[in-house]
Amino acid sequence: MARADLLALTDDGLVQLANAGLVRRAQRELAAGAGPEVTALADGTIEARFTDGTLTRLPTGRGIADASCTCPSSGICRHRVMLALAYRAAATGAPGNAPALVENWSPASLDLDAFEASLPPDARTELRRLLSARHPVRLDHHHPPGARLPMASVRFLVPHDLAYARCDCVRTQGCAHVALAIRAFRAADGAENTVAGEAAAAAAEAPADIAALGRACDALIAHLLDAGVTAGPSGHSRTLATARGRAEALGAVQALLALDALEEQIAAYAARSARYDERVTLGLAAELFARTRAADATAALGLGEPFETPMTRSRLISLGARLRQEGTDIRAAVILADSDTGATMLIEKLFSPLPSEKGRFTGSLPRRQIASGVPLLGVARGQILTSVARRRADGLLALGSGAGGRTQVLPRDGGIVFTAPLATDDVASIIAGFAKRPIALLRPRQRIDDVHVFAVEEVLGQAAVSGSQYWEGAVRLPGDGGVLHLRREFDAAAPAATGVLAAALDGRWGRLRQVAGPVRPEGGVLVCEPWSLAADRFIVPDLDAPEADAGIALHAASEEAAGILDEAERFLSGALHAGRRAWDGGAATLGEPLRARLQAAGYHGMATRLAACLGPGHADAATFCAAAVWLLTLRESLGAAA
Repeated sequence: MARADLLALTDDGLVQLANAGLVRRAQRELAAGAGPEVTALADGTIEARFTDGTLTRLPTGRGIADASCTCPSSGICRHRVMLALAYRAAATGAPGNAPALVENWSPASLDLDAFEASLPPDARTELRRLLSARHPVRLDHHHPPGARLPMASVRFLVPHDLAYARCDCVRTQGCAHVALAIRAFRAADGAENTVAGEAAAAAAEAPADIAALGRACDALIAHLLDAGVTAGPSGHSRTLATARGRAEALGAVQALLALDALEEQIAAYAARSARYDERVTLGLAAELFARTRAADATAALGLGEPFETPMTRSRLISLGARLRQEGTDIRAAVILADSDTGATMLIEKLFSPLPSEKGRFTGSLPRRQIASGVPLLGVARGQILTSVARRRADGLLALGSGAGGRTQVLPRDGGIVFTAPLATDDVASIIAGFAKRPIALLRPRQRIDDVHVFAVEEVLGQAAVSGSQYWEGAVRLPGDGGVLHLRREFDAAAPAATGVLAAALDGRWGRLRQVAGPVRPEGGVLVCEPWSLAADRFIVPDLDAPEADAGIALHAASEEAAGILDEAERFLSGALHAGRRAWDGGAATLGEPLRARLQAAGYHGMATRLAACLGPGHADAATFCAAAVWLLTLRESLGAAA
């Protein structure tokens, strides 16, 4: 009887179960004729006998990781990997990566009741806790299908076989997250975004607590409108502490993350840091208002979500780095992709110049450590193997030093192949996906989101925008994938980055094959900020230096004028920044003409809400936030649908 699981398991799936090094070694040995003698027994057990006497056995109903092997390895070994590869090659007549069995299937068809009954007691307890709340889930219906939960990512590597369901939490298999992922596929009915968990159970149990959190957030926003961000941390410490206490008591993880970010913005202004942004502050105020009033408050507030989740032993591959100047400091961030699940996360650190680095801070930064034992340049240009990683609910990664755990930094090459949905060659589907999602004010907060890796067919051109400090380019994706637009602003922390990007698109390091970075829809096109590129080598623009003779000539392009919605955003942001004195002095002078232009431009809803803010007296938090939520949602909708 043929083993359908081994026939359906791809090389990529084997990499997720083992690691890329073991799979490549097994492939080389098989190609050299050093494969095992494979025998299928009557009960479905597969045996692999090697010339060195090693015997590997895979009983029916068990996954590769559960196979027995007489070699000294305690975990998955090359013999187990070679058993899978050799069996598939013998059954199909070819050792290629493509599985012999490919079918359209959904994890919704799996036996959920039997799986949940098989969970150990602590996992069942964890599942009950998770089911008492509602969790936004993003689903991937490609092969193999997967679910991106707020606290973990799950992949189903083989159709209809739970033995090959893999999670990136410390359990890896047989965990509550797998059960939650199956429930999400059932609830989604083919959609990409859904919510898993019991119907508003937590919200029904704590309506008074949610209302109290809403009042505390309203009081915080009202105090910002009165005193302004300019009052500094001490001026807002009481209202911030009250809102934080309510959120902690309720377990509202998403509200806590938003409050953290708001507190960081207020502190950044007081420190005169470039990290402060009036528009970010406006968005955070609108977000707190929206989350506490959402119809599904349980999901919007993140009730029942763990703030931090320990990860299993993971291989995290760099997708590039970004440096940002913040006064005299530089904030460094690296995007990492889990090789098992494709989940992306961010590791970052704020660096200050050392006394010995005066005048040489930018040049010495790559050698500094972004985490203990992890140099910035090493992780940005390579990959890490770690057994002591913890992922926060917003995707921020922390590397610890738990008992017996360690983190290794290894090099990576530019030819690493990622799977969907991280890797994509279809611009239109990504833009369409933006239009289907909940608005940003209610989605789970992420430090880095909407990251993709694009294969490049052709470089179409590049330009430097006159009157501004940014570079832009365009590339064509393979087939009918469309055109991807690239844009990067100049930053003093990485003064050579735009030059490196220009050199890469000009073919200085060979034909451009790949671009990776966060994306956003803008004016009907998809714009990517490239954190890394791959040609004949892996390129990280913020940490690489262009060759002295690069000689790249950039051509000027026109700069678009700011729109009326930008002006409305600046107007509302200014009210939070400076407080009542600025509003009283400028509301009528600047606000009424702006309202009239919004009305004339057809933005009637926005004009009406702005008029309510401009009425007699100082706008209260609810009136102000209603205008802010309308504006930010309008801008997001126009960006996704244009």
